[in-house]
Amino acid sequence: MALSFSISVPVGAWHPFLPACLASLAAQKVDLKVSLLDASRDERVSEIANRFAGFLHYRRHGPDGGQSAAILEGWAKAPGEVLGWLNADDILMPGALERARGAFSGDPSLDLVYGHSTILDEAGCMVGYHWAVEPPNEEGPPRIYEAGVISQPSCFFKRAAYEAAGGLDEDLHYTMDWDLWVRLEKSGAKAGFIDAPLSMVLWGDETKTASFNAQRRAELKRIIETYAPEEKRKKIFRAFALHNLMNRVKPEGLKKAVTRALHRGRREIYGLSADGLVRPDAKVFLAHYEETPRESVRLSFENAAGDVAVECGEAISFSRPDARTIDIAFEKPVEAARTIKLSLEPPASAKLRFKSAEWR
Repeated sequence: MALSFSISVPVGAWHPFLPACLASLAAQKVDLKVSLLDASRDERVSEIANRFAGFLHYRRHGPDGGQSAAILEGWAKAPGEVLGWLNADDILMPGALERARGAFSGDPSLDLVYGHSTILDEAGCMVGYHWAVEPPNEEGPPRIYEAGVISQPSCFFKRAAYEAAGGLDEDLHYTMDWDLWVRLEKSGAKAGFIDAPLSMVLWGDETKTASFNAQRRAELKRIIETYAPEEKRKKIFRAFALHNLMNRVKPEGLKKAVTRALHRGRREIYGLSADGLVRPDAKVFLAHYEETPRESVRLSFENAAGDVAVECGEAISFSRPDARTIDIAFEKPVEAARTIKLSLEPPASAKLRFKSAEWR
């Protein structure tokens, strides 16, 4: 019997990505029940919910006890063997839940699976990958005790394992996901890694992960002091503080320079390094959920693109509006809920740095 999924979508405030969030769930070809938990009091959320009324298994508009309480409410109202949640600014990649189902079916001993996430800016442009994501380590203390190596929108877990680990901590507002991953690990849950982007995630100045207020600091310290190796606790907390400070650097040009310096030498994902450097055979994965098919993509680089080669099996033409951009026109307009893969081959003699990929 095929696994069933229960996904909660807590909404604290309207976000322009919410229509794509719900559309991405509706496009998944699995046994899926979605709960929309809306505490925004924003009519736009109700309007979008009405558009998806035939798809949503459960919806509630009105006050709640916070994000964790809303997530729990959704899982309670929507039966499903595999759980997960998306925020209003999270979007699933096409086929994400099918990949998760396949991983669980291929290895029934798995209790949770997770994969990569692409990162979007406020305009919806793809600007890179979630650089912290790592597969489960086979040697040494589990890395999840030291860092958030699991991207929450790209993680799905069996209800039975979740309940055995003690469930979601309703008192946590900022770190409930990391806390849950750690307790799943402590309970003996077996994790599997899917080497594919499973979600698109907004990184912006107003997202909760960009906050470093007193409550988030307290929640981080609680997890670090409870689970992290004692000799690494100060270093781990400083890493979170540095990440927050880096996000607040102004102007944007200085922020990029500082970010690049701090990320220099860090791991790469699909040939794109955390400091933007494009490695040979780099891959960019794109998807959209707009009603209007997209006819082209614009690649932008931080420096002159030179003789970079771009491959896409569905492209019909390539043009260069200026030294730092490449426009890729498709043979047929790209419909919603399809993934496009672009392969980049940078010039051997130049250090090409990726900036963004934008649907047009």
